[in-house]
Parts: sequence; structure tokens; C-alpha cells
Amino acid sequence: MTSTKLLDTISSLEELARSAPQELHDQDGLRKRLLDAVQKLVPEIETPAEMSQRLLYLPCEIMGAKIGVDLDIFNVLSASDRPLSTEELAQNCGAESALLLRLLKYMSSVRLIKESDTGLWVPSNMTRNLASRHSAAGVNHVHDSVMPAYHALPSWLNRRGYKTPTAKTDTPFAQGHGASPDQSFFSWLQVHPYNATEFNIFMGVHRTGMKTWLDQGKIHGSLCKAHEAGGDENGAMFVDVGGGIGQQCKALRARYPELKGRIILQDLPQVIQKADVGDDIEAMSMDFFEGQPIKSATVYYLRSILRDWPDAQCRTILGHIRDAMAAHSLIFIDELVLPDRGAHKVETQLDMTMLSMLNGEARTESHWRRLLEESGLKVQDIVSYQNAGSEAVIVAKGK
Repeated sequence: MTSTKLLDTISSLEELARSAPQELHDQDGLRKRLLDAVQKLVPEIETPAEMSQRLLYLPCEIMGAKIGVDLDIFNVLSASDRPLSTEELAQNCGAESALLLRLLKYMSSVRLIKESDTGLWVPSNMTRNLASRHSAAGVNHVHDSVMPAYHALPSWLNRRGYKTPTAKTDTPFAQGHGASPDQSFFSWLQVHPYNATEFNIFMGVHRTGMKTWLDQGKIHGSLCKAHEAGGDENGAMFVDVGGGIGQQCKALRARYPELKGRIILQDLPQVIQKADVGDDIEAMSMDFFEGQPIKSATVYYLRSILRDWPDAQCRTILGHIRDAMAAHSLIFIDELVLPDRGAHKVETQLDMTMLSMLNGEARTESHWRRLLEESGLKVQDIVSYQNAGSEAVIVAKGK
């Protein structure tokens, strides 16, 4: 690339950074290509000193976001129709102006907010994205619950000889929080209600606006075909195993009200008591490690469940479902299916989080196939439902 072309490219990028056109937001594939290209470019052109500055101070960004959430800065700026001064924000937030100015300068430097003039602040795109309850919950969850587990992971792996964990407890999370080794993240949440609230709010809506398995007609077709082959309109059509408070059951009923058969939500008693699913969905308390009480259902659905567990525990969960299946029954495993080569950082970051929090794993396609084979199941299909990414439903049958 000539110097002239390089200067033109830089000028174009600077213009995009000042004000990204709406067309870019409207064309998601193009937007993601640009985002990936820019992110890949940074480590290729930075100096060793610049790399150190970027890498070593990464924790400051979640720290800055947490302070912004605690002081309600993102909501206040997003709601204002004019720039706000440091003093005005200090009055709103109850912070000392001199200290707040330092915090605001940092936030502006990483685009959490924008500095429109000396001592005047306006919202950035990040500000607006963070000005919601579920975004605040995500920041609180990661800062308060996840970061100690990340911090513990290196020493935890070192002491265990860098081997894949096989136990469902004794996690980096427990070490990072000074909890008992036999206390899991989920049992810890039961005695830490604030953390549980932030986690549940974040998980309840963190995929809002994204496509889901219900947007993929091929998956719906597999369900209907299996139910016609052996299902009973009075029998179990859809069992959501570990389905939380029932979002997917309600979404299925709303999208396809003509489907005949029972829709059943299953989870632990303390979760089921919070579910509000209506009279046309059955809520059942159960522990998926103890067995599957619903026999011969058309579809047993697991959404983001198996990533939470090592392979041995996954084989137990899948084995109980396999034993309950009839000839027409299917398992829908709604999970990330990582490529065997070239996984995106969004996917690998989730894998590191599962390892740190739960001894779990985000698995590749070859790993999924091996795990299901070991569980007495076979993969019938893998159906992606995102235009780009690894969100997919693995359709499995008994051997």
C-alpha cells in the first residue's frame, strides 16, 4: 500500500471514529468485518511499549465501567440533552469534583464517555450502551463475581500441573473468593443475594436483540417431524432441562402456538419458585444429576447448560436423558460450537470464563461429537442460527 493510500485509509478511519454512519449499523456483516479488521490491526502495528500499555492496564477498563455504574454517570449523561460540566456531574453523583474529574478523564480516554470541551462531558456510544439496568448488571457481575476467578486461574492451574479439571467443585472461582473448595459458583450465589440478582438480570437479557434457535426454520422442522413421528398431543413435546425461569418455554409457545403437546420447564426448586410461565407451561422441580423423570418426550432441550460442567458431569446429564428417550426423541443442545481452527475471541473468552468460574468449557465441534458418542448418543445435525458466530443447536439421537 502506497503512502497516499495509507493516508486516505487513515483519514477514512478517523472520520468513522468521529461519527459512524447509520448505514454501518444497519449492515451488521459489514460492521463486524470492520470491527474485526480494526481489532486485528492494533497488535500488528503497536510497539512493544504500546503493547505493554494496552495489555497491562486492561483491568482499568472494567474498573472504570464499575465506577461509572456505581455513580450512575452513564444514565445521567445519556439522559441529558446538553453537555454536563464536572461540577454538575459531581452534584448528581455525590462525588468530590476534583476526584471525579480524574475519573472522567480516564473514562473519556477509553471512550466510556466523551469530552466535548474542557470540563464538559457528553455520552459516547459506549455510554449509551451502558445506560441500562442489564448492562449495569453485567458490569457488576463481571467486576464483583468473575474478576476474582480470573485472578486466581494462573496459580490454580500451576498448582494442578496444568491439567483439564474433572471435578465440578474446587474451582478457581472458589479460590479467588476464599470460599470452601466444595462450594460451587451456583451454591455461592444462594448465600450472596446481591451477586445472584446481578447475575440473573444479566443472564436474563444478555442475548436481547440477537437471533435465537427459534429463528432457524430447520430446527423447528426437526421438532415438528419428530413429534409427528412418535409424539402424542397429550404427551411431552418439549422439555427445557435446566431452563431457568422459563424464557425459552414461553418463547416457543408464543412463536408456535399451534404446536400440540406439553411444554415442561425443569430446574432446581429455588429457581422454579421464581418462574412465572402461565397455565400452558408446566414447571417441575428436578436435579438433572439425579435422573430425567419425563419419559419419551419429543425434544429435550439444553441451553447453555453443558458449558458449565466438565465432561464427566456432562456424560451424567446426557446419560439420564438418553435413558428417558424413545425412538422418536431428540436432544437439542443450544450451545457455542467453536471451530476447530480460528475461534473468535468472543468464544475463547467465554471458554476462559467457564474454566475460571465452573471448571466448564466452551467446546469445539470435534469435542462435541466425541462427548455425545461417549454418552451413547449420535449427532444428527448441527444447525447454526447466527449469521456469523458459533451459536448453534446440536441435534442428537440415541444410538
